[in-house]
Amino acid sequence: MKKRTSQVMICIMIMLLAALPMFANGSSENSESADGKVNLRFSWWGNDARHKATMEVIDKYMEENPNVQISAEYRGQSEREKIATQLAGGTVADIVQLNPPWMGDFTSTGNGFFEDLTQYSDVLDISGFDAQFLKDNGTFNGQLIGLPTGVNSRTCIINKTLAEQFGIPTSMDTEWTWEDFYEIGKTVHEKDPSKYFFNADTVDMTEFVLLPYLVQRTGNQLIQDDYTRGFTEDELKEVLTYIAKLYSDGVVVPVEEGNVFLNSIWTNPQWLNGNIVLEFSWTSLYDAVTADVNAEMGTFILPVLEDAKNTGLIITPSQLLSISSTSKNKEEAAKFLNYFFNDPEAGLILGDVRSVPPVDSIQQLCEDEGLIDAEIIKATQYAQENQGLYRNTLSGNSEIVKVLNDAVEQVAYDSNAVDKAAADAVKMIDYILDEMN
Repeated sequence: MKKRTSQVMICIMIMLLAALPMFANGSSENSESADGKVNLRFSWWGNDARHKATMEVIDKYMEENPNVQISAEYRGQSEREKIATQLAGGTVADIVQLNPPWMGDFTSTGNGFFEDLTQYSDVLDISGFDAQFLKDNGTFNGQLIGLPTGVNSRTCIINKTLAEQFGIPTSMDTEWTWEDFYEIGKTVHEKDPSKYFFNADTVDMTEFVLLPYLVQRTGNQLIQDDYTRGFTEDELKEVLTYIAKLYSDGVVVPVEEGNVFLNSIWTNPQWLNGNIVLEFSWTSLYDAVTADVNAEMGTFILPVLEDAKNTGLIITPSQLLSISSTSKNKEEAAKFLNYFFNDPEAGLILGDVRSVPPVDSIQQLCEDEGLIDAEIIKATQYAQENQGLYRNTLSGNSEIVKVLNDAVEQVAYDSNAVDKAAADAVKMIDYILDEMN
């Protein structure tokens, strides 16, 4: 209920803003100072490494552009409601980092909050970005209002040392169906009861098995843009039956063990001690997932249904950077974004603090300089070559994903609960969609 109320409040603030005349006039906080310097504010969140690198890029830009003063506003985590409040009050920073799942709410009444970045083509070069990636992830209501800060893709992270002991292939040229994954996986625990094939908690099982499986089966978005399910109850039963088999036949670590390390499954001592062959994750987490495993690690392919209608392989932007429509210095903000994304020196400073750089030339430069692990680049390139249906905003709705995760957890504990779990999930999802619509 708290989350639903929060979403409603955000939507109300957005609708109120559309009627505010001050929106068109710009915020008084974004202006030229008395000494003639152009003032910009740049807002983001992240860890200390991201803060340090971003601040260094800001300082370099100001050295090269002494007429510009950029004020940094950073914090440790994303705060959707804070950004929504600033948007409603017209006080948001000139350049603002945004989380992609927020964009459905922030653009529901049009693109009034953010500038169409194609208007600044004379100072902002976007030719190094993948055009389809920009269209799918930065374009809303026909306007490019956000530039992806990094490329983040689903991947499989594999313990090559352990895999080779069981004769399991580790080359990206391998092709696996979900049935292959199951058949190969169950032999690991059968041959050595102290070992498992797959490291996952129920949240990861939902994200990396259930969701791509459904997209591969149907070729549809999980939730269609018309607020209807993209899958049937029978299709949900099919994937829940498969997941129940992964648990009951010892392919994946027991749910009681996996969920102890919920949302940080790579901290499972079994994984760290080299007793589990692989886990599914994101390229942005590769370093964290592999850091403390004393074995040869690498990235690997993800399974695809034999008769798949889509690969289900998602590539997402780490975050988006946008220019506020309230800024009084929009062109100068666009110039800074051009430096941030395209300048080689800036690219080397930023490295992978926002995942793999989205601009081709900077990505290659970071790889050549050894700033990004070659396995991450390999996984990213594989994902780009096999990219599936991008995930629309409705398909990422947290309430709906939570319902599906509850169904996964139910069958993980009780393989006989598939029919009830599927029926209950469909009923609840339809209720949520009816309310949303």
